[in-house]
Order: sequence, then C-alpha cells, then structure tokens
Amino acid sequence: MNVDQHLKVAQWHLEQARLHATKDAHSCGCPVNAHDQKAIDAVESGLIKEEVSCNL
Repeated sequence: MNVDQHLKVAQWHLEQARLHATKDAHSCGCPVNAHDQKAIDAVESGLIKEEVSCNL
C-alpha cells in the first residue's frame, strides 16, 4: 500500500471507531485479523504511542 491508501484506510477506521463510540448498535462487521492484532499489540505495548493531547 502507498501513503494515500494507508491514509484512506486509517480514515475509514477512525470513522468506524467514532460510530462505535456514538451509536449503541453500530457494527462494522470487521473481525480482528492477524494484521489488525499486530497493530493493536504494538499500540498496547507502547511501541506506538497514542496521542491524547496536542504537543504543539
């Protein structure tokens, strides 16, 4: 995947996360696969830091 493709996938996932957080019965139908689990594990282990505030 190139940069533009990664950004589009990330944008889609962010919108799905927003819908999960705001709609009680929202289901995107996305099962966690090995690729997704690797990303989840990286964030949870601190390898990739989630930004929760502006650093500017």
